[in-house]
Amino acid sequence: MRIEPDLWQLYLDVYFRPIRPLRFEASGAIISLWNPSGEIQSATKNERLSRFWQGALQRANRPYQLLWGGDKPMLYRELSVFIRCDVALAFKWASRLDQLGFYYVQQDKQLRLYNSRDITQTELVTGEMQTRLCFTPLPRTNLALQ
Repeated sequence: MRIEPDLWQLYLDVYFRPIRPLRFEASGAIISLWNPSGEIQSATKNERLSRFWQGALQRANRPYQLLWGGDKPMLYRELSVFIRCDVALAFKWASRLDQLGFYYVQQDKQLRLYNSRDITQTELVTGEMQTRLCFTPLPRTNLALQ
C-alpha cells in the first residue's frame, strides 16, 4: 500500500530533536512510537504505547535512543526511537509498531524514508543527517495529540 503523495511529502520534510545527546555512529532506523497507522491518539494512549514499545525493545535486548520527530518548529512531533539495526530488521520493527513509514540512517550520513508496507516506495531525505537535527526548545503545543 503506497503512502499518498501529500503525506509522503510531509514525511520528507521531517526534522529530529534529540532528547539526550545522540550520535548516529552505526546505521539504524528511526521509528515513531506514537500514532499507529497515522491516526492521531490522545496523550494518554501515546504514553502507554511508548512505555509498551520501550519495554518490548528492552526485552528484545535492542538498544535504542529516544528523540522527537516532526516538523521544523516541532509544533507537530512524535516520540520516536533510533534503533541500531539493518534495513530488514527496521521493516520488522516498523510493522510491529504499526507505522506507515520509517527513516533509515546510514552510518551518520544518509537519511532515507521507507514506506513500511511497500518496500518499493523509498526516497532519500538528505545526504547529511546532521542537516535534519534541530535543538530549539519544544513548544507547549503538540499537534500530534488529540
